[in-house]
Amino acid sequence: MKQSYSILALALASASSFASITAVDLGTGAPPASLGGYAITLFPDDGRPVINDVSDVPSPLGGDVTFSPDLSHRKIGTGWATWSHGYTGDVYYSNGATSITLGLPADTAAFLFYAEPNPFAVFTITATANDGTLLSVDVDGFAGANGYGFYTTATALTSITVSSSIDFAVGEFGIAKGVIPETSTVVSGAVLAGLLGFGAWRRFRKA
Repeated sequence: MKQSYSILALALASASSFASITAVDLGTGAPPASLGGYAITLFPDDGRPVINDVSDVPSPLGGDVTFSPDLSHRKIGTGWATWSHGYTGDVYYSNGATSITLGLPADTAAFLFYAEPNPFAVFTITATANDGTLLSVDVDGFAGANGYGFYTTATALTSITVSSSIDFAVGEFGIAKGVIPETSTVVSGAVLAGLLGFGAWRRFRKA
């Protein structure tokens, strides 16, 4: 009986590992062409006025990335001083807030963004996906914007919360879409595999 519990526990542990979202520290270099095997599409220029609050930004693959609370649209050199790796495009300032949530379009399989603190000093910026997967990085506010990447093969990637002890900006978004299996389907498959293994062990024991 103890052995059967061990096999079932292993099956459940395997199921939980299938359901995880993976976080990747992208550093201060340019965004990668792919993440977790998904081809990344970078967001185009945001043609809306700068120094203007916005509640979302359209995804190049359909749908919107939503902002909670609203963020201030800036561009490098117009409302935001520095970034990293020569990027000069759109960024979105937290308007003094120390925590924001990015809501992602349906069927998002991978998402990346960069973040930089407002002061010209080093602060820790943490990004947390909807399943609790988090990535904390010490980021330099002087030309040190750091990239955060998240991808999944099972659990739906629906939101990312970005937080720090200081205000900051996020930007340089990239996204990939994919058909994500239902978590229940993945868990059921892993548990079934464990039960089949248990059945084989029982037959072996009887033999």
